[in-house]
Amino acid sequence: GPYSCKPVTIGDQALPTLQQLAIESLLKKEEALAISAVAGLPWFLFPATFEVAFKNNQTNILRAMVPAWPFTCLPLGSLMKTPHLETLKALLDGLDVLITEEACLRRGKIRVLDLTDSIWTGTYEKDCSHQDRTQKKSEDTCRYSRVKKYLNLVTDLKLVNSHLDECAMYLWQWAQQKKGSVHLCCQKLEIWSDMSYVIDILQSVDLHCIRELKMTYLRIEDMAPFGSYLGQMRNLHTLMLEGIVNTYSNIESEELEEKWMNTLFSQLPKLHCLLHLYVDYIHVLIGSLAKWFRHLKKPLETLSITCCHLIQRDLDYLPQCLNLSELKHFYLSYTILEEFKPLGKLLERVKDTLQTLDLEHCWLEDSAFSDFMPALRQCSQLLKINFVDNK
Repeated sequence: GPYSCKPVTIGDQALPTLQQLAIESLLKKEEALAISAVAGLPWFLFPATFEVAFKNNQTNILRAMVPAWPFTCLPLGSLMKTPHLETLKALLDGLDVLITEEACLRRGKIRVLDLTDSIWTGTYEKDCSHQDRTQKKSEDTCRYSRVKKYLNLVTDLKLVNSHLDECAMYLWQWAQQKKGSVHLCCQKLEIWSDMSYVIDILQSVDLHCIRELKMTYLRIEDMAPFGSYLGQMRNLHTLMLEGIVNTYSNIESEELEEKWMNTLFSQLPKLHCLLHLYVDYIHVLIGSLAKWFRHLKKPLETLSITCCHLIQRDLDYLPQCLNLSELKHFYLSYTILEEFKPLGKLLERVKDTLQTLDLEHCWLEDSAFSDFMPALRQCSQLLKINFVDNK
């Protein structure tokens, strides 16, 4: 109406609230006074105060706030998108207080430090629904999450050329030193280019916690020793294999490929939770699709095969495969198909579940589209299709 009021703003920036002004004033005090004050903050001011101190790199204040954190979970992933080693050290120093001082352990409530891509809201409702969801995420797969003896450190790890970045390395070493009281729960593991240091990491993390594994541009001779660790990832739901290359001569190459494939096939039946399989630029896939899928324990929801060469035997097998009968997302881009008559049969099988179909750059001709279009029209759940760059 004519008397409605709008918030007063300066440009596009709303004026700070009284709470924000109070927090900024508190944190601008002499550091010793600020540290003394934050320890006695009411629970509902902790998240907003913590966020301001974090963004200002006030490491000593963060070090004091962590032991007094009034919730069971401290989700830091979104705040640490650009990791800062000194800030991480301050946070872990605060956890050291919880771990080493028995009196403080009774007062402190943190059971989970979540460094994954969790959402920081800056506020907590009284029922702590956000931190409950964050904690439940780790409880779904982590067998240590309900053991009160352990502080659960939830993180993702990425090894590039066999190295972690300095923050991840410091975090891993800290967790190793605190094995008796800290459980390192790695939910996503990425391995790029080199396996030489990976075994040390795999031996130190709980493989049951890993839900997503991505292996990129590795040599096939490095893959066989990895097999026994893969089989222990019983909660793995996403497996991504990209650019597994071979650097040996033809005779040695065939022996290595057969050894790796046999190792992989022997471990697939142990992956009872696997739902999403991504295979990109792996030439050893040729002619072996039936072997891959026959070893799976449950139907896939996502299958992505890109930049691979499939022979007719592979294509003919797809509609027969029981483990593709509940497929939701099917990606077959940058793969020479030219003629793919079995696709119509596959689409008929997944007409009640398929949501995504991607056949970009597959050299398909108009006649091929005509063959599977009647089946495509029956896909009642389809939300996205991509036929770009075909003939």
